[in-house]
Amino acid sequence: MARELEVPAVVAENSEFDELLRVWIGSDAVVTMQDLFGPNAHNWGMVLADIAMHIARMRLEQDGIREIETLQALEEGYRGRMSEQFNIQHRSLTGRN
Repeated sequence: MARELEVPAVVAENSEFDELLRVWIGSDAVVTMQDLFGPNAHNWGMVLADIAMHIARMRLEQDGIREIETLQALEEGYRGRMSEQFNIQHRSLTGRN
């Protein structure tokens, strides 16, 4: 049983790409990552946004779910996790609180 995702050909053939993180989900989550950005957390925010856009595109292609619906669900999940883990309350990116 293959449990590892394939490395895309464009990545395997081009040395400009760096692997940033891997995530495994089971009864808990396991994450390994390289800190390519140093103290600039802004870049990690951009990575999270890129991941969200890829998830939205995947759900559109696989299930026909509009990208904005997926992005709103991702935001709700993010806000819920941050609130539960760190008691952080913040304004919604979509203007909903």
